Amino acid sequence: IHIYKSKILLKWYSLVKKHTMSNEQQPFPEKRNILAILNHRGENLGGLPDWLHSQGWEVRVSSGLSESKSLLQNEISAAILLPLTLKRDGIEWQSLLPLLSPHHHIPWLVIPWKDAVVGTLSTLLMGSLAVADWVISSESHSEIGFRLDNLLRFEKIVDATRQHTNELESQLVTDHKTELFNDRHFRARLREEFERSTRHGSPLALMLIDLDDFKTINDNNTYEFGDIALKTVANVLRESVRNIDIPARIGGDEFALILPTTTIEEALMVAKRFQDSLRKNPAVEDSDIAQLRASVGIATTNKFGGRDSRQLFLQANEALKVSKQYGKNRIAFYDPSTRQVICHGATNKVE
Repeated sequence: IHIYKSKILLKWYSLVKKHTMSNEQQPFPEKRNILAILNHRGENLGGLPDWLHSQGWEVRVSSGLSESKSLLQNEISAAILLPLTLKRDGIEWQSLLPLLSPHHHIPWLVIPWKDAVVGTLSTLLMGSLAVADWVISSESHSEIGFRLDNLLRFEKIVDATRQHTNELESQLVTDHKTELFNDRHFRARLREEFERSTRHGSPLALMLIDLDDFKTINDNNTYEFGDIALKTVANVLRESVRNIDIPARIGGDEFALILPTTTIEEALMVAKRFQDSLRKNPAVEDSDIAQLRASVGIATTNKFGGRDSRQLFLQANEALKVSKQYGKNRIAFYDPSTRQVICHGATNKVE
């Protein structure tokens, strides 16, 4: 009986091992690249689609502009174009180019008609940042396949370079501790938004925020815990604003918020919402906990407002100073019509 059981166990083990090895040796097949062939001339493609399919492509063919536009809006890896014209200013190209590289990640290969003027074809591609190429219609299937493979490889290089560039640009404008915008980016955007506000006559609010008693938080805990406090403020600020607003960390415990198309009344509501949310979200790490409070100073543009973004910043900063002078955890705003800072019923005239 024991021998019989042992044989069954050995057989079961060998089947499991064989199944496991089979799965390891047969990974899931890679996803096929999808190729769009835009055959607007109605050319006889011969065996090209079948040959490309045998090379690992999933081929989809369209015969008209409307059908091609719809096709290119799907997950297309590359496109072959048999166009009606080579003039960029025609309806055909004006409709297709926005859907292809460099506007989208779809490299393209042009196959012109037999007697097409090479100079016109060069003009189509000249000065373009697109990942694109052309090949004459009499070329072999293998040459077309070779050109497509090259385009795919180059598109991967371009995409990797683009991502790396975006990461570098993000590092240049982002504060590494809070992932809000940094001071440099904040000042550039403040100038832009101030100019836009002046040009369109729309209101603009600037809010400066100072985390109260941050030194005490660091002294009573650790600098690492201080970083957690800064991140907590940043998260609360981020969740208190709209997508078009611009939150930033501009100093050690100093934050700023640019509020486009926002009146003083609306900015005060945002500041109140931020303070209320901050009170409900203490900084926490293991057994350490710290209640957070912040002083806020606000300035806005109107017909009495500052001459430039720097003056708007100084007005908001003056309001922030008054907010801290009157007991911290306050909201103060600069009233340009009276040249006074108002803080919960108290006023402080600014010369």
